[in-house]
Amino acid sequence: MTNNSYQKLVQLSTKAAHYNAISMILGWDQETYMPKGAIEMRSKQNELIAGLVHQEKTSETYRETLGSLIDLETGTVLTPHLSDPQKAALREWRRDYLQTVKLPTSFVEEFAKTTSASMHAWQEAKENNDFKSFQPHLEKVVTLCRKKAELLGYEEHPYDALIDSFEPDMTTKVLTTLFERLKIPLTALLKKIQTKPHPNAAFFELSYPHHKQLSFGKQLLADMGFDKSFSRLDETAHPMCMPIHPNDMRMTTCISPTNLMFSILSCVHEGGHGLYHVNLSKEHFGTPLGESASLAIDESQSRTWETLIGHSLPFWQFYFPKLREMFPENLGDVLLEDFYKAVNLVKPSMIRTDSDEVTYNLHIMVRFELEKALLTEELEVKDLPDAWNGKMREYLGICPQADSEGCLQDIHWSMGAIGYFPTYSLGNLYAAQFFETFAKAHPHWKEEVAKGKFSSLSNWQKQEIHQFGRQYLPEDLCEKVTGGPLSEKPFIAYLENKYTPLYHL
Repeated sequence: MTNNSYQKLVQLSTKAAHYNAISMILGWDQETYMPKGAIEMRSKQNELIAGLVHQEKTSETYRETLGSLIDLETGTVLTPHLSDPQKAALREWRRDYLQTVKLPTSFVEEFAKTTSASMHAWQEAKENNDFKSFQPHLEKVVTLCRKKAELLGYEEHPYDALIDSFEPDMTTKVLTTLFERLKIPLTALLKKIQTKPHPNAAFFELSYPHHKQLSFGKQLLADMGFDKSFSRLDETAHPMCMPIHPNDMRMTTCISPTNLMFSILSCVHEGGHGLYHVNLSKEHFGTPLGESASLAIDESQSRTWETLIGHSLPFWQFYFPKLREMFPENLGDVLLEDFYKAVNLVKPSMIRTDSDEVTYNLHIMVRFELEKALLTEELEVKDLPDAWNGKMREYLGICPQADSEGCLQDIHWSMGAIGYFPTYSLGNLYAAQFFETFAKAHPHWKEEVAKGKFSSLSNWQKQEIHQFGRQYLPEDLCEKVTGGPLSEKPFIAYLENKYTPLYHL
């Protein structure tokens, strides 16, 4: 009977996952090929699918089936005959249910419809540098996020309710302390670097043909292990990975004719996300065992590929000759050493996704402070541009000249993803700590990467992280892989060991 109940729960959960996959396809299409005039209909479609997903996950049948396997009040598993991974799946199903059931279907539908329209409005507002056209949409989204926090409930800060939905058990207090520990060494390293001359990176700003950039990005993904049978690369205003199924991975990049590294590194970044989801269990698709452990763990995989590999000298020892051959008119006279230094230029920039490893987390701190203020109504949406500019001056010493490179640069708020940004910083920390362990187990990784071979890393990630899905909570997974809790120390050590010789500090 117990086994039958578990299989029934799997079936119910998988049905919801199929609906969610349809939602992601709609989202991918909206960001890539959908005609602009179709947004009203797409918003209604998103509203419908979101309602169906929510109904499946909160139905009486779902509750009774889940409740027959695990006590919904205490979390006690009610049968001893399940495997440890199955018990972990029940833990996560219960967690998801207790969160989901707090949100009425009508709210979920309204949230989906509002954010669908908001994302479309954001894209046009960013293109036109027109915050005022986006403001009423963002006001609706922020109001809904405030309501969502109240519905989910919290003990200390409304932000706790939202961050917990992205990163299990994370709190505003923990994040505040962590950012305080990060800010001092980051700003100290940045100040040291700013006393040194910047490497020349002007060749990145020359004109690079669109089709060649796209071709190079596709080759990078192919080398990472992707092929057309289960993946594709398209273009959007904001790079993303849509993990519809391990057999259907949609990745996107954004190509600028005068910003070569953005498109290259965004492909490697989204490929890191894609590899995680490709390596999740197909057998357990639709269950917690077929999902990434958390957004921060997910981000750690993409940042590993983008920064620890994509910014490394061995990576460019292999790819720079290929890039120079593709763009001889711009790179023919550039030396590998100078190219590597330019890739790792440290200089405060307006755009988060274009920022260097030293200043990246300062961008996240800006967003963290603003999101908290928006939720508590200490900051109103109409005042966001000025508040953003003030925080940029405070944290990075620079100020945007246009909202398109300021508070309009990210898609996340239009999606209603307030509470999401801190997972990027957590992902950086997990990435450094995981990679430290990987490097000890594979001391010859640099020689392999210099030959364009990535299997040691991708296989290690699959074995140590990907295959488990949500079997382990993020902190537990960190302990299992590295032997210790999450710490900022490996990340700071990585930056100091890398940039001290690069800038002759």
